[in-house]
Amino acid sequence: MKKLPFDRALLAALFCACALGFTGCTTAGGTVADLGLAAAGGTAGYHVSDHKIGGAAVGAAAGFVASKVAQSKVRDAIRDAEKRGFDQAMNQAVKQQYWIIQNQQRSREISETQEARLVPVVIPETKINGVLQKAHVEYLRVEP
Repeated sequence: MKKLPFDRALLAALFCACALGFTGCTTAGGTVADLGLAAAGGTAGYHVSDHKIGGAAVGAAAGFVASKVAQSKVRDAIRDAEKRGFDQAMNQAVKQQYWIIQNQQRSREISETQEARLVPVVIPETKINGVLQKAHVEYLRVEP
């Protein structure tokens, strides 16, 4: 029988690498990574311990723990990315609000610099509470 160019340990390492690729998946990926890394660890432990079951069990446990650590790191990275995105969005909203206020104040300054007009209004002769008020002219200030 011809010997293959790679042994079972290399196959287990390749299987482990494939399982690590699934650590970021949210649904089946976590289970696939757990099973894959536990199987790869068990296989590697079995071969390293000269084909003993105890070595396989230790390897499987180490693979499972490695899977959980990798999934935790992926969740932390996702949480950090979401937080950075939220902070950037809030920063952008504050900038937009600042410029809205600045533009409102500029338009108010322009209208204040324009000259107001005085419009004459004739008040006719009237009697208020028994007191006769003569006709006179009042000036109202009108801003554009």
